[in-house]
Amino acid sequence: MIRHTLVFRFRDDVAEETVAAVLAELDTFPAKYPTMRNWASGRNISTRDTTMTHGFVVEFDTEQDLLDYLGSDSHEEFVRERWRPVIDRQAIVTFAY
Repeated sequence: MIRHTLVFRFRDDVAEETVAAVLAELDTFPAKYPTMRNWASGRNISTRDTTMTHGFVVEFDTEQDLLDYLGSDSHEEFVRERWRPVIDRQAIVTFAY
């Protein structure tokens, strides 16, 4: 099993409506990518580290399933057109377990 985790921070100048729209679009991903398992996302509620504002975690059965998702045209388009313009920073951790 592969766990793919992404934590991120929206740019400070991004309107809340845009934040909500991007998050809502992310939440549609499990329906678009049937190899996704155990999707969870949310706002960072930590009182210890507020560097990142949001995060999500998703699992895939195999590394190839993850690579197929990451390399898909629809994922690449989302990242290029919707994600990069509004994200200030991100960190990704992916591991097998």
